[in-house]
Amino acid sequence: MREVIDMAFNHVSLPAIENAIREVCYALDEKKPQASSWERMTEDELWRELVACILGSRVRFEVAHSAVERLERMRLLCESRRSLHFDHYEQDVLEALSGECFTQSGLAKQRYPFFRSRANQIRRAAERLYTDHGTIRGFLGTACDVQETRRRLASEISGLGPKQASLFLRNIGYTSHVAVLDVHVLTYMSWVGLSDLPLKSVSSVRKYETMEDAFIEHSYTLGYKPDRFDLAVWIVVKVAKEEYRTWG
Repeated sequence: MREVIDMAFNHVSLPAIENAIREVCYALDEKKPQASSWERMTEDELWRELVACILGSRVRFEVAHSAVERLERMRLLCESRRSLHFDHYEQDVLEALSGECFTQSGLAKQRYPFFRSRANQIRRAAERLYTDHGTIRGFLGTACDVQETRRRLASEISGLGPKQASLFLRNIGYTSHVAVLDVHVLTYMSWVGLSDLPLKSVSSVRKYETMEDAFIEHSYTLGYKPDRFDLAVWIVVKVAKEEYRTWG
């Protein structure tokens, strides 16, 4: 992994990376998709986003997205399935995640990995949030600020670390002033000197917040909002690594 990161960086110059990030930021600004608002989302929509973040940890986006769609087709994200009989719910989710996955044309796709642990995490998250008629909206509404909300999500909701908690809060429109420090963003931070070594992930909330502060300050220094900048960095660095693997 470290070799691929180093060689990808040597293969593509930093000015080229920065120029590509700038172009992607411009494209994202022009597109300007309508932001979600967690206060207007249904509980099923909030739960879907949370489950997507759990399934997206250490898994390729395409594989995680396909898994979420499968759960949705099997109606495993609706209230009647997640709020009662948690043992049965875990088993149903496990069976859905472990089965063969196909495209609309009938071609087999990659099976979702970690299906046992993810099914258990989803079940435990449902138990924490929905026992005694609780809700995600109620959980979010009790925190004093964004930092506390993220810390509580990372510590109390199974399957969410600081990165996935940040992604969840971003996706539902709870805040835009967080950075999603995934492996590609962490690689970029190493390339530009914001961190000493390339990391795959940051599990400690305190360390995550320190690195996030550095990344957000860097993004504003370059004139970008963090919610656009980290997405642009993710796209560009991911493509750079893939091109190196293909042509390096």
